[in-house]
Amino acid sequence: MFDYPIFEMPFIGHRLLFAFDAILHVFISHGAAVGGSIILVLSQWLAIKNNDAKLDALSYKILFTFFILATAVGALTGIGIWIHINIINPAAIGALLRVFFWKWLIEWIVFNVEMILLLWLFLIWKKHSLGTPGKKKVYKLLVSYAVASWFTMAIITAILGFMMTPGNWLVSYFPAKPDYLASLLNPSWFPSLGFRTFWSIAWAGSMAMVLSYFFTRDDLELRKKAMRLYGAVLLGCIPFIIAFGAWYYAQFPQAAKELFWMGMVTRRFAGNPEYATYVTVILSALVLLGAITFYTKPKQAPLFLGIIMLIGSMGLIGGFERVREFVRKPYIIYDYMYANGVRVADVPYLNKTGYLKHAAFVPPEFREVTDENRLVAGKYLYQMQCRYCHTVNGINSVKARTKGMSEEAIYHRIGSLNSPATPFMPPFTGTDDERKALAAYLASLAEQTPANVYKQKLDEVSK
Repeated sequence: MFDYPIFEMPFIGHRLLFAFDAILHVFISHGAAVGGSIILVLSQWLAIKNNDAKLDALSYKILFTFFILATAVGALTGIGIWIHINIINPAAIGALLRVFFWKWLIEWIVFNVEMILLLWLFLIWKKHSLGTPGKKKVYKLLVSYAVASWFTMAIITAILGFMMTPGNWLVSYFPAKPDYLASLLNPSWFPSLGFRTFWSIAWAGSMAMVLSYFFTRDDLELRKKAMRLYGAVLLGCIPFIIAFGAWYYAQFPQAAKELFWMGMVTRRFAGNPEYATYVTVILSALVLLGAITFYTKPKQAPLFLGIIMLIGSMGLIGGFERVREFVRKPYIIYDYMYANGVRVADVPYLNKTGYLKHAAFVPPEFREVTDENRLVAGKYLYQMQCRYCHTVNGINSVKARTKGMSEEAIYHRIGSLNSPATPFMPPFTGTDDERKALAAYLASLAEQTPANVYKQKLDEVSK
């Protein structure tokens, strides 16, 4: 059942490391690839229509920047995501692959086509001048690249939507028979796809405006044209972002909606949900201030307004990704699998027979708790049920969470993890002896101060 090795990430923890990589990937894959390709299709269409060589040259410079971002940063962070999810939660990715195997294979093929088209586009763009038949072929290639980029996002968005709102996707649980079409057409796929599509275009528009500022230093008329074009696209996307965002939010389970503002500002400020509103309003104001100023006064607008516009848009999408991940808790696949990889339907069985009993990578002598092995057994339980979100001494450490608590108090707290106080935490899974073993291990961490550890090592050496 738990046939995966244990991989622990000290101090920084799994979830924070994954968040850095995943959010950076979203910026690049959505902004530079999907939104960037759509922006370039529009820009190049106008350049060809008006025989505008300057706009064509500017479009190439923007393409070059997006090319570097998509092929270097985007591709590497995409690989990083696969590495992270395979070592963090192999049970979850295994479940997703079983349901979405062929769809994911198609996405992988289309992604490779997308990269080939981008490279091909980059190599032949300058070989064909405006007004020639070759330039129209370049434009068709650009359109094909945009379609491929969007299609990869569409499939990935279906999988992300499934993790939040899987719907009635299981025909039977034992044996498991998923309804593949229902899995794909989950309730939040279309609204989330619309939200991500228009956000991607808006983000690419803001990026194109900042790039145009640098690329048009000696041609203010071209700057004005570019700022008006990309600014109009950005501002035009905002109503669609709001509409699709509201539709997407409406699909969330009620329990997820109740965690929404806490996900935005962290649990520390959970008592002040208005802080999330303040943050959202401030970030939105930064985007609007920069976009409107660059659109209305493209020749006079200072660069710092473009920078804060980018910061605001990045803050909004970064906050959205954090909220989307947080409100899904305590699940990794809603109502099917908890964040620590335990399937919901397996909990009663594991509580009766024991959690460690089914842990293939735990040495046999620790699969049943005894007085002699309970601290080691407790450590294995921590590694298999808690390390997904916690570290021992680092970010979100369990040592800090249990500071000042007795072993008995920790034992009782473990029994009420998934409670109204902490609805985002999965319940402890295992027998009462295993629960006591985990409590004993967590209580022992209080004694493991640097001074005590150093003294212990000296004692061992002296012996």
